[in-house]
Amino acid sequence: MDSIQLYVEDSYLREFDASVVRAGPRFVVLDRTAFYPEGGGQPTDMGTLEAGGTVYNVVKVMKRGPQIFHYLDGDIAEDTEVHGVIDWERRFNFMRLHSGEHLLTGLFEAAGSGPKVFSSFSQLDFKPSDLDEDTIQTVWRRFDEIIETDIPVRIYYTYRDQLDVGDDTRKQSFLEKIPTGVERLRMVEIGEYAHTFCMGTHVKSTGEIGRLRSLRLEPKKKRRKIVYFEL
Repeated sequence: MDSIQLYVEDSYLREFDASVVRAGPRFVVLDRTAFYPEGGGQPTDMGTLEAGGTVYNVVKVMKRGPQIFHYLDGDIAEDTEVHGVIDWERRFNFMRLHSGEHLLTGLFEAAGSGPKVFSSFSQLDFKPSDLDEDTIQTVWRRFDEIIETDIPVRIYYTYRDQLDVGDDTRKQSFLEKIPTGVERLRMVEIGEYAHTFCMGTHVKSTGEIGRLRSLRLEPKKKRRKIVYFEL
């Protein structure tokens, strides 16, 4: 049975009820879950599952094929009804960072950063790139302006044959990694500044991301430039 991914439709869902459809030593697979599994650069959600009056800690979540595995500090039997609670502070912080990473990527690419070859919730790598300190300061000011304007973060769906990634090699590469049988793609759009396909969790508007605390450039060999950021 496929696990229904509740977090895809509602990143703000903090609690849910589900049934255990598969169980093993210190893990369960649920018929539906709001826990985000580690992947796409976003860390795993944590939280708890309550079953029969006992509360189990969810220490890691991984997607394996169509099923989502929840790794626990105890055992829960198959066919058990459970109540899940997300560690909301952890989740919301990742939502802010994920949306912020999308926005920063869009701003840097528009400023001529060159192709992004790596990203995380604290850094962006571009290669080949001619990024300089003036561009860093310009992007920082623009980022904070967009945060203050509180632009909506729009999530919608489109079909593979309707998507035009142009000559963007990064998006071409991501698209190639998506199984050919997946025709419907989840898109994330932040105004005119960022637009890409993504299955991660995001905030509703840029105001929730928060202003930048730091933005630092580190040049590397062979025109690789690393940008470190902190919200």
